[in-house]
Amino acid sequence: MGPPARRGESELAPLGVSAADEKVYREILRLSPTAPSLLAEAHDVPVSAVEAAVGRLAEAGLVRRGSDAVVALPPERLLASLVDDAARGVQETFARLGALGSLLPSLIAERQARSEGGGAVEVETVSSDEVLPLVRDLTATSTGDLLWLRPDAWRVEVGREVDARVKEVLAAGRTSRVIYPARVLEESPGTVRGRADMGEHVRVLAAVPARMGVFGTSAAVVHEHWRAGSGRLLVMRHRAMVDVATMLFELLWERAVTVPGLEGATVPAERGASRRLLLEEMARGAKDEQIARALGLSLRTVRRRVAELMDELGVGSRFQAGVEAVRRGWI
Repeated sequence: MGPPARRGESELAPLGVSAADEKVYREILRLSPTAPSLLAEAHDVPVSAVEAAVGRLAEAGLVRRGSDAVVALPPERLLASLVDDAARGVQETFARLGALGSLLPSLIAERQARSEGGGAVEVETVSSDEVLPLVRDLTATSTGDLLWLRPDAWRVEVGREVDARVKEVLAAGRTSRVIYPARVLEESPGTVRGRADMGEHVRVLAAVPARMGVFGTSAAVVHEHWRAGSGRLLVMRHRAMVDVATMLFELLWERAVTVPGLEGATVPAERGASRRLLLEEMARGAKDEQIARALGLSLRTVRRRVAELMDELGVGSRFQAGVEAVRRGWI
């Protein structure tokens, strides 16, 4: 069940419960319903001290006070509420990301928008077979960080050609960050390791919404059809548009997870990152089929990994797995 609490520390400390109050709670849990006077008598402590502890436990949502007795509420009820709150936070974050992602095409569509100088905002269009020349030009003429969303780059030849160009600019001292979907760890782990070996900062998400490249403050490049990742490339040079693309990337970067095996950790890359993503999907209440689609895994693999994870955590239910993972700081 994970590392024991430090001496003198409550096992319920994550819920704001002290060691002394935990003892009272466990006794109430064992005897529920019971009267504070009986608890005080059993432990030879003042009733006032027990009443105070009961008050704090009631505020924490662990007990309910009646007119003459105290009832212990099932601990899983409170923990379920905490996990639900965390899941809602994750869902709200993804909703904001989706809204921001949808904003990009709408900004691009506003071709008649006016810049500060009064001129129309121009968006350059480039055919999809000119990706490599475009990347070479933008990396050569821009400064600042390179930011990439790569939902499927390992599947196309131009992705490997872009890798070669990124290696060149990294060797020249440029900073580059990239986000991949989790399925890359199953389909092409060498792609992740290859970019990381170049010196690039790599993270993964359960899913990456679209292809995108940001070149410092100079330009942002997206596909004409945002989520489909097809059609012509749209090159946006207006600073406001580049800032929006950068903001979207940073929000996704904050939600993405590192790949521990690429940072000298003892946990293999696939296990460390995939475990966190699997736990986050479970915390959101996703079903096995949904998790399989999000992580690019077979349904059988998802079920096997969930079972292995629960065994590793020493728990008997998915709910308990989420609680124990939070307690360990895994999510």
